[in-house]
Amino acid sequence: MYFCDTHIHLVAAGVEGMADIWVDSAAAAGIDRLIQPGVRSAEWDALISLAERHSSVYAAPGIHPLYADQWDDEVALRLEELTRHPKVVAIGEIGLDAVVRPAQEVQEQVLRAQLRMALDHGLPVLLHCRQKKGALLAILRELDIGRQIGGVWHAFSGGLPFARELVDLKFSIGVGPILLRRNARKLLEVVAALPISAILLETDLPDPAQAPEELVKVAKRIAEIKNLTLDTVARVTTENALRLFDKIQEGNK
Repeated sequence: MYFCDTHIHLVAAGVEGMADIWVDSAAAAGIDRLIQPGVRSAEWDALISLAERHSSVYAAPGIHPLYADQWDDEVALRLEELTRHPKVVAIGEIGLDAVVRPAQEVQEQVLRAQLRMALDHGLPVLLHCRQKKGALLAILRELDIGRQIGGVWHAFSGGLPFARELVDLKFSIGVGPILLRRNARKLLEVVAALPISAILLETDLPDPAQAPEELVKVAKRIAEIKNLTLDTVARVTTENALRLFDKIQEGNK
């Protein structure tokens, strides 16, 4: 029984020195594929280095909306180069965020540039969205992102109608530790109603998860909600991930 964590920050401020330890603890828990999103260009080299050291680790470099004002020609060129790296399986974590400081027009410009790059190289995207659901969805529809390259709506916490809309547009739903909260009624409804083929597992370590093995707790909760075996949840969600992140299949581990 093996799992894939599609969104885990092994390289992040405040957790320096933990990456290799977490990779080992993930392996001990049966999590044998780990996809690390990038959020700013300063950490991309560390993501790639970690992925090169560990056969189970992959990278999804990108510029998070929080760091949209760091985007320039040099950063764009570096990301373009990284899309060709064999361990880079997606672009992320990218999107729109109404709470953080960079102006919305700057965030949208950077998002569009990265979406075009993802389209050019056939890479799926890891999507971040906070209080900008309509604006982000409009851009995704305009560029036909879901049907052309696919992606994951990371840390999904919306309602069932929106989840179904995303699935219809060929996006996957990222389900993580939010599901373990007592007040996660909307997400519980989403998990119960959607086919397991639409769901991917993630921890978003180091917050809200504190350890990689919390992914297994999420999988167990999904199994309970959907009246499935844990083995079925592990197998199908991993198959979902390999289908979306097809560069993993090309290179295996």
